[in-house]
Amino acid sequence: MTTKILEERGLFWWHDDPLPANQFAPDSCVVGTLTIEENGAAYLELDGYFANSEGGPMAAIGAQRQQFPLEKAIQGKLKASGRNVLLLGLRRRGGQFSFNGISHEGFAASHCLVTNRSFPPATRPLRFSALDVELTGLEEWLRLGNIEVKRTRQSISAKHRVPKTDIHELDDGTLTMRYDITGPWSGKFVHRTDKLNLVESVNLRVKPKRARTLLEMREEYARLQELFILLTGTTFSLEWPRLIIGKMAYHYYYEGFERSTKTPTWDECWVNYIQVKSNFGSILTALRRKRDELGPGFYLYLGIRRGMKMYVEHRFVNLIWGLESLHRRKNKDKAKETKLDAKIQRILDQVSGSNDKRWLEGKLKHASEPSLKERLMDVLSALPLGFERKRVEVFCKSCADRRNDMSHLGGQREGNDYREFMIDLMKKSEALAYLYHAVLLHEIGVDADLIKANLLENAPNAYRPKYAFRDVGLLPVDKGDDSLEEG
Repeated sequence: MTTKILEERGLFWWHDDPLPANQFAPDSCVVGTLTIEENGAAYLELDGYFANSEGGPMAAIGAQRQQFPLEKAIQGKLKASGRNVLLLGLRRRGGQFSFNGISHEGFAASHCLVTNRSFPPATRPLRFSALDVELTGLEEWLRLGNIEVKRTRQSISAKHRVPKTDIHELDDGTLTMRYDITGPWSGKFVHRTDKLNLVESVNLRVKPKRARTLLEMREEYARLQELFILLTGTTFSLEWPRLIIGKMAYHYYYEGFERSTKTPTWDECWVNYIQVKSNFGSILTALRRKRDELGPGFYLYLGIRRGMKMYVEHRFVNLIWGLESLHRRKNKDKAKETKLDAKIQRILDQVSGSNDKRWLEGKLKHASEPSLKERLMDVLSALPLGFERKRVEVFCKSCADRRNDMSHLGGQREGNDYREFMIDLMKKSEALAYLYHAVLLHEIGVDADLIKANLLENAPNAYRPKYAFRDVGLLPVDKGDDSLEEG
């Protein structure tokens, strides 16, 4: 059973309907129920229909799933909370037309803004000056711990001073980390209580140099989510963002992936904030740039870190596709003529018939490209992990062979046991996932020593990747390894 972010009754109308003076809703408003699901999807079920809609009540059956332009929005006033909402990216969903009953219509929205304040008029395009995210759940990644507690036999005291805001420069603006602490009361007066709860918090704000559209802010939030997946090594979902216009803040929800609320612990994180604090802004800037440059080579890995269940074969080929794509993107401008290119040209020069020559050119077009094994070798050898080259070569060849078996033979080779085939794929996928993760961290500028420490040295969970690497032959099996148990 999913948890709803919001489910509330209210009045709703087209955002561009004229609003009479001294009214909070136009006469065209209709009563309905707004629901925002846990994954950000918003659904509006009206008790009637908008009289000024194209098609009137017949639209419920004549224009099912009709898509509206992004700027065509529905505004609403919620009954219980008094908050204002704006639904964008609309499509028709549900509803009915009835001759002797109640005709009604419904909508789904890809984007939803919720606020206690007002919205700009429909004639003014939405442009946002900043994006805020509360880093709730990331306290251990942040390494918070600024509350000093002292206890004696007869007294206990707590002392806290809010740290200065961290300011990180981006290529097109700034990112700030503002610290705060929540607790009861404020002011100079002393209060008495039988319990006390103090909680440190951090607010992340991205402020671009120019105002951004709604879709641009969605992309900014998505890049932040990807950054934290890489840094924490978990699928934890950030809090929903607030979008800022001047002094007004709007809670922003959009339809996307299922969300994970399992908070990362300090020992799970690949790197924590303190370790990357000095270059945090440049890391985010690099992530944005690398995602554009590397395309599928970047996001095919992130796609398997969204908490979705996948078949073993699917996970394996996704990892291989991603690494192969990454190599192609990084080396697309580095093509150089090889001895094989020269040999191919000599062969083509000896073919006299134009049709035969054209056919052979097509067959040999990609003959001089690096093999999959060579591409994997190039990508993985660039990691600062110190594996023996021969071990990396054997691993890359076995991965390439498995991928080719799946692509050309449909799975394992004839006569091989499927269970053993699956176990082998799982072991290879586990090692590849650690290596792919390390490749992306290396690409965005995380220090090589931090990556190596997390995988092979003194990180709390380094035993996990080391076991994975030993399982596939990247590391030698040490004496006593088989007697150790995970956890």
